[in-house]
Amino acid sequence: MATSILMSGFDKGGFFETVSTELRKSIADTSTLLFVASTPDDFEKIDEYTQRIFRYFSESGICFDKYKVLDKRMPDGQQQNAITDASCIFLMGGYARVQLAYLKEQKLIDLLRVHQGVIMGLSAGAINMAKRSVIANPNHPPTSVYEGMDLVAVTVVPHFDSNKHEFIQTEILPLTYDGTIYGLCDDGIIAIEGDTVRHRGTIYELKQGSIRLLADGEPMC
Repeated sequence: MATSILMSGFDKGGFFETVSTELRKSIADTSTLLFVASTPDDFEKIDEYTQRIFRYFSESGICFDKYKVLDKRMPDGQQQNAITDASCIFLMGGYARVQLAYLKEQKLIDLLRVHQGVIMGLSAGAINMAKRSVIANPNHPPTSVYEGMDLVAVTVVPHFDSNKHEFIQTEILPLTYDGTIYGLCDDGIIAIEGDTVRHRGTIYELKQGSIRLLADGEPMC
């Protein structure tokens, strides 16, 4: 059964323990990890981040046999096979719109939708996994809503800061009348397997103009 995982950020020098715990529970097949870049032509940054994140997995006790990187260095003819063959796919953070546009251009989204392994999204990658994607960053306005990849029915705002009261009231809560949004703090993680949704860490539910902190183990709608 396919597993979808949405993440927000890192602790100092690795995954938060809440994230590591859920990743260890969700990832069984560690044969091949495929990183999907958010800026497919920024090779220096891609290499820096993929090496670092690969190390974070290892330090969390998840030791992949190998990893590949899907960016503009990978020939077009190999990209579809890379997705099909990967046991785990990691949609990297960075620029959500750029990542989505590249995946559309390469005609890879349908393959992601039917992938039967684990697909993880970090920050921008997690935003793009939703059917209804929201980019809401108080440091980089304006807020935008667009059609994502429809891998999951959960919309998240990564790097969520509950102290940004005015921003939440004016930019995010008005959007919740069209669907629930989850504020995913950096220690938060959501894992979806079929009809089962698990979560750990700090996550806020923003629904019908209201905000509240989800309790540990509380069902998500």
